[in-house]
Amino acid sequence: MEAITRDMKYIQNFIDQLSEAVVLVAPSMNVAAVNQHFLELTEDAVFFKGKSIDEIVLRHKDGVDGTLLTAKGFISVKVSEGLLPVKEDFYRYFILKEQPAIVHSCQEPLLKTLMNIVPDFIGIKDGNGRFLFANEFVGKLFELPGFDFTGKTDADLAEIKPFFRDVFQYCIETDEQVWQAKEIVRCEEFVPARDGRTRFFDVYKIPVFNPDGSRKNLLVFGREVTEKIESRVLLEESEARYRLLAENAMDMITTHTMDGTYTYISPACETLLGRKAEELIGKSGYWILHPDDEDAARKGHEQLLEGPCTATVQFRLQHKEGHFVWLETSCKSIADDTGNVVEIIGVTRDISERKKSEEMLRQSDKLSIVGQLAASVAHEIRNPLTSLKGFIQLFQECEQLDAANYYNIMHKELNRIDQIMGQLLLLAKPQAKSYKKTSLRELVEFVETLLQPEALVQNVEIQSDLCEKLPLIIAEENELKQVLINVVKNAMDSMEKGGIISIEGKMIDDCIHVTVKDQGCGIPADRLARLGEPFYTTKEKGTGLGLMVSSKIMKEHKGELKFHSEEGKGTTVSMILPV
Repeated sequence: MEAITRDMKYIQNFIDQLSEAVVLVAPSMNVAAVNQHFLELTEDAVFFKGKSIDEIVLRHKDGVDGTLLTAKGFISVKVSEGLLPVKEDFYRYFILKEQPAIVHSCQEPLLKTLMNIVPDFIGIKDGNGRFLFANEFVGKLFELPGFDFTGKTDADLAEIKPFFRDVFQYCIETDEQVWQAKEIVRCEEFVPARDGRTRFFDVYKIPVFNPDGSRKNLLVFGREVTEKIESRVLLEESEARYRLLAENAMDMITTHTMDGTYTYISPACETLLGRKAEELIGKSGYWILHPDDEDAARKGHEQLLEGPCTATVQFRLQHKEGHFVWLETSCKSIADDTGNVVEIIGVTRDISERKKSEEMLRQSDKLSIVGQLAASVAHEIRNPLTSLKGFIQLFQECEQLDAANYYNIMHKELNRIDQIMGQLLLLAKPQAKSYKKTSLRELVEFVETLLQPEALVQNVEIQSDLCEKLPLIIAEENELKQVLINVVKNAMDSMEKGGIISIEGKMIDDCIHVTVKDQGCGIPADRLARLGEPFYTTKEKGTGLGLMVSSKIMKEHKGELKFHSEEGKGTTVSMILPV
């Protein structure tokens, strides 16, 4: 600060030596210093302190000519400008060269003509508020075309035109405020129209004083800004409506910067997460995001940054009380005129109940599969049980029989029963989700073993042929088992007279394709497109939940189920999973 002060003293000494008026403007665009010639030109040492350059110099469209607004009136000037380094900042300097006065007796009619053709309010009053001049626009505005305003006050005009009484009364009040302030005042004034509308004006009022300090003239300039004001009012009303919607919506509405930082969060945040908006604004949501959901959230974020688009992501955020809440957010990225993303808007809702319902559906589907397997499993268990029963009866009848030869067979039969029950319980038992490296080869072998008893009952042969070098995938093993069981069972149900089901697995374009092909009756083309819809089924006693749950599981694994079928030839179902 001391260094800047030293620089300013040096600059002040320098500009005081110049023969033209100089104004030095700080980066804030407020006047920082003027030179001695400027003070002599304006005859006022304090009039400009703390003002912005736009309040004292009105630049014309060409940027070169301008009008200097001073306490004693207007001065026409030529304007040139440049930058001046002051320590770490750049100050802007304006050189104002005074132009000869244009008002001479022979030029006065020309000046009045010019003032009459401009579509702005121009008036000049004396120290007592009487009009010395008013251009034609003033007459048209107050429904007094051709009227001579000379010598009339606002109070007189209020009697002549009572419709505008409030306007003239307001002018009287603001005029007095300007005289008291002894400086240029900018204000908004309104004029009612006969059609019920209101016209708004941006008005400058400039007081001019005699050398003895008495009031001399009041210069009034007004430009109509009705469209601008109406647009601003409409915008404010629109913002108020949208804010009302946002702040009373059950869903949490948010806006983000490109890096994910919250810039606005609606009050629903407190209902969803137990946190006030102030706790999250200025931060991103990653610090309360469940670690398992980070990859999905970042992929969605990256997609939004690629250009204007929408993305829907499901994830869990930590409630203030410590537990995690399942949420679904639909986001839209907003781009500027150049196509660059500048903001992200999101609408987020609690889907905890939906997740519970989906889990119940999955469990229901599992139990349905277990029920369907019960008959064939019972048949498979009865065989070893019959053997065990026969051996026990044999031991009872032949006391001297050497039982050692039969123990190995009995042990194998018991293991067989244990294996079948273990697989059935593993399928039916609710388990916590656990994504881990999974071998699809082992998964197929498990399903093949589990369904083999039912396949034998239905005269179906299951053949599998998987590539030796199939890579491991990150998956929820039990869920993929559920999908494959559904697909294979559907294939078995489609073959009333039995046949062969072939399961193949191979790599295609960085994805593993597990295909299940049957020799069943096939599915008509008009029904094929509806597979996976809730409660839509092609089977007489089906629920339609199996394929719906299976499709949902595949989507959560970033994969998909594809169906190809021909009536009378069979159906091929492809489970496509990314590596």
